[in-house]
Amino acid sequence: MHFPSPGVLIVTRRDDVSADHVEDAIAKRGGCPYRVDTADFPQRLQLGVELAESGWRGGLVSCSAGRVSLGDLASVYVRRPGPFQFSSSLTPAERRHAGHEARYGLGGVLMSLAVRWCNHPGKSADAAYKPTQLAAFRDCGLRVPRTLITNRADDVRSFVKRVGHVVCKAIVSEVVRTTDGSQVVYTHLLSNDDLADLRGVHHTAHLFQEYVPKAFEVRLTVVGNEFFAAKIDTGSATSTQVDWRRDYDSHVYDVIDTPAEIRSAVTAYLTNAGLAFGAFDFVVTPDHEWVALECNPEGQWGWIEENTGLPIADAIARYLLQRTE
Repeated sequence: MHFPSPGVLIVTRRDDVSADHVEDAIAKRGGCPYRVDTADFPQRLQLGVELAESGWRGGLVSCSAGRVSLGDLASVYVRRPGPFQFSSSLTPAERRHAGHEARYGLGGVLMSLAVRWCNHPGKSADAAYKPTQLAAFRDCGLRVPRTLITNRADDVRSFVKRVGHVVCKAIVSEVVRTTDGSQVVYTHLLSNDDLADLRGVHHTAHLFQEYVPKAFEVRLTVVGNEFFAAKIDTGSATSTQVDWRRDYDSHVYDVIDTPAEIRSAVTAYLTNAGLAFGAFDFVVTPDHEWVALECNPEGQWGWIEENTGLPIADAIARYLLQRTE
């Protein structure tokens, strides 16, 4: 008896190298990957569906993937797709309106699919709220740094007096885009000069945390029930001790085991959050304690696989095809 190849919709940017590896792994396992980018909608990606008794019937027509029937899909993999691109003939007001309609039209149809997700966009969006995430980490048994969220300068000074060394980091937007380009917002260790001039704090919410001394850092990538932990040694430079992203070339990577208590707590967090995938950042102290910083539900993992050989792409493919294997 012949069974059709399970279809996997990959929603990502056209230049996503990590997704390339997942696409290849799905094909090698007998799946049928369909790759689309929301940036192609509506000019190179078309939607046509009709509500039937069994759900939405119809699908997508893509310049790259061809015709995709929603009924053929077993799973969907989402990885930071591009923003919708509308005709330049539309006015700014019309483009804003078209964007809302596309988000809730195309996005709403896809999010209603009763298939295996990695990750469902609604769950990823919920998990992106860092204050909620930190509280959930704590409730699941993970240690987190002492944290203050405020727009009051007096609160910051009081926190520093009680905690000691304190860092400031972005709550969600780690890249600031301007007319001159983009700039990464790195974690910053507060200095005496910073504390003497906190005039900008009142403009919005800011996140402050105790600085946790580290022996090394860990990027823990979890796919379903598979754990891939990479030790990241950032060297002795002060800048990388505060934020390892400042100098990737100085990193030394090793594969390490994940302690049982961390596996248990992380599993509880992902289950409660409804996530199949998470890229977790941990600091490991000189006393060997793992301190959880954050989980990115659409986090980067390609460079970890490249530097360690950890088979993350294959694990994602296995997860997406799990129902049919």
